[in-house]
Amino acid sequence: MTRKTLMVCLLTGLLALTAAVPVAARRDDWKDDRREDRREARRDDRADRSSRREESRRDGMSLDEAVARVRRDTGGRVLSAEARDGRYRIKVLLPNGAVRVVNVDARSGRMD
Repeated sequence: MTRKTLMVCLLTGLLALTAAVPVAARRDDWKDDRREDRREARRDDRADRSSRREESRRDGMSLDEAVARVRRDTGGRVLSAEARDGRYRIKVLLPNGAVRVVNVDARSGRMD
């Protein structure tokens, strides 16, 4: 078999193979899948937060109440808030531009 014949056979085989393999359909709904995943993650996050709120409410002051109190007492803008071991750690941007971290006891509501 000559080199030319071999090349023609190989190219013909490749063309036949590519024609036989189905082309994967373009998925336009991949964005919808990602949106749905994000929605589920947000729902889970909200459920976690609400259960943490309920748990903290049983202890005394909820995280939302602590945030409102810190906002009212400092006159600042709350940047973040998280619950840790029966305490709330709330980061506040004060009117003078300084950032302050306020710790609030969940049971007593005492601020440090």
